[in-house]
Amino acid sequence: MRAKHIAALGVTAALVAGGIAAQGGSAQAPGSTTLTFFLPDASATFRLVDNAPKSPTKNPRSPKYRFSLGDQVIFTVPLLDKKGGTRQGKLHAVGTIVGGRTFRDASAQATGTYVLNDKSQIAAVGQFSFSSDVTRLAIVGGTGRYEGARGSLSSVSDDDDNSTDTINLLP
Repeated sequence: MRAKHIAALGVTAALVAGGIAAQGGSAQAPGSTTLTFFLPDASATFRLVDNAPKSPTKNPRSPKYRFSLGDQVIFTVPLLDKKGGTRQGKLHAVGTIVGGRTFRDASAQATGTYVLNDKSQIAAVGQFSFSSDVTRLAIVGGTGRYEGARGSLSSVSDDDDNSTDTINLLP
């Protein structure tokens, strides 16, 4: 299951302190910050909440499984600085199905919180699809080092359902 698309929420590598290094690039505005996280699907906790009307089967891997409006996808995954790397925090996300009926065509409105080791948080919001290899969300706030954060998130999945989330914070 493309758990990484929830997060969309990143959702998502290097941070400014605590062993995480900030990256900059010539294409970015001065003072902007880029954070990148590796999200290992094998370490994710993923739950589907099948609200009424219920799916004809409880097994989400079954071709007969169906979403309905209001079903929820709940997701938690560690944030690593790279594949097999050091834990930088955790992503917690919830998506509510707003369209489609199968994993191929369902879309969800999602909110996610990147909780970093120093307890700083970055909030992401947007819509995602299970079938897309790239999800883009808005960064709408933060706490601690990232108080007032704004920017964007791009989550790119690989063939093993892992993802790399890149957060671009505006100055």
